[in-house]
Amino acid sequence: MDARKELLLASAARLYSLGVDLEAARERVRALAAQDASRDSAEIRAAAAAFAELDRQWKTMEREHLALRDEIMQGEL
Repeated sequence: MDARKELLLASAARLYSLGVDLEAARERVRALAAQDASRDSAEIRAAAAAFAELDRQWKTMEREHLALRDEIMQGEL
C-alpha cells in the first residue's frame, strides 16, 4: 500500500481516538453543568479547558487529515 494511504489510515484512527476523548470531555462538562456546579468553580473551569484543548487538537488534526485525503485523491485522478 502507498505510504501516504497508510498515513491517511493512521490519521483516521488517531482522529477516531481523539473524537472519543473529545466526546468524553464534552460529557464531563455537561454532567458538571447538570449538577448545577458554579461556572466559576475550579472543577468546571478545568473540565471546560480540557474540552477546549481537545477540540483545538481535533480541528487541527481533522484539517491535516482532510488535506492529506485531498492530496491523495488529486494524485489518483
